Amino acid sequence: MLTFLIKDLLLFWRDRKEVLTVIILPLVLVVVLSVSMSGIFEEDQSRNFDLSLGLVIEENQDGAIEEFEVSVTQSEQIPDEMKQELIRSAQEAPPVELLTEFLTGPELEDWMTVQTMSRNEAENGVENGDLDAILIIPENYTAQLLKTLYLNEGSEPALSFSAEKSSFEVDMVHDVIEGFLEQMNLQYAISASGSDINISEIQRPEGGTEMMEDDQSFTLSIDQYFTLSMGALFVLFMASTVATRTGVEKREHTFNRIALSNAPGFHFLFGKTFATFILSWLQILLTFIGSHAILGVFSGRSFMFWMGLILMASVYSFAIAGLSSILTSISLRLKNPDTANGIFMAIIMFFGTIGGNFIPVYVLPNWLQEIGEWTPNGLTLSVLMEWFQFEDLSILWMPAISLLSITLISILVSIMLYPKKGETS
Repeated sequence: MLTFLIKDLLLFWRDRKEVLTVIILPLVLVVVLSVSMSGIFEEDQSRNFDLSLGLVIEENQDGAIEEFEVSVTQSEQIPDEMKQELIRSAQEAPPVELLTEFLTGPELEDWMTVQTMSRNEAENGVENGDLDAILIIPENYTAQLLKTLYLNEGSEPALSFSAEKSSFEVDMVHDVIEGFLEQMNLQYAISASGSDINISEIQRPEGGTEMMEDDQSFTLSIDQYFTLSMGALFVLFMASTVATRTGVEKREHTFNRIALSNAPGFHFLFGKTFATFILSWLQILLTFIGSHAILGVFSGRSFMFWMGLILMASVYSFAIAGLSSILTSISLRLKNPDTANGIFMAIIMFFGTIGGNFIPVYVLPNWLQEIGEWTPNGLTLSVLMEWFQFEDLSILWMPAISLLSITLISILVSIMLYPKKGETS
């Protein structure tokens, strides 16, 4: 097997064009993409939102509070000494008033404008493009909400939120409102238990920058993302490259001469498998080290960070070697090497797309993202991004075990597919 391993490594080394492509092309792409895309990402991050929300209040708040007071007074479930306290809490902090103050408060006024209007005006505003979304507070909302929380009567009422079309901005407004309502309902529920709490002082989420230990940023920069992405992508191409060379050896009858020499057949397969591992491991490390030397993407990182990076690069290279072994066995069974090369490239392109190497994975549908996490490159990229942000060893173990499992399964499948004497096409 060592003879075949050395053969494949020497053949690769003698192809100087291939060697230069493996070393230089990933670094060129990382630099070019980082420079060309950084302006777009910075522009998106610094963009100021100017959203318009139409607020429709169909609720008669005073009448709702009075209805709630009557219900509390007549209730036999609430102790008499708590009734006045509950009524006072509802009078001091009516739900609709709290929500309105939050939406028009200083926390949101810099990026959202709230206009109170009728339902018809709001619907026309959305249709005409003057409003991004509508929030409708239905009739009897206050009384029903308070009865649900305090008296356990009926079900919790729902607000109506609608928009002409879905967008990131609309989803952001919806999430902000939903988060506030959850906080408000939580505060009401706590007060209903008899705890001493001021409902009018709802803890509102505050924006800011999340800082990690040792002052490391929570998010990846664009050059860091492309370094990880291109490193994983070009190692993926290595599996196809080695398998393609098998087709060349078939065409030049090299494989037939090996078979006639009575050399153990699996030595040929395992020689290519281990050659793929060595070449993949060297390539991904050269990509990471070269990108760091040019762009400083890993500046200030600890020794443990580099050890985790090398660990994941190693197990990922094993997984790619396993994939290469399957492609090698398939190549030996197919008659036309060009057909095999086309199939291999289609597989690699599919893996690269759903794994997030060609495009950011978040632009894909959720079901496709879930599939991408089962590919070696997709799993490795997601783990490396987490490792880059958190440097928590617990992040690495399960993905590493999964990649090693993929390696073992791939090798077993390749052995099953590997042709016996006389079966090569």
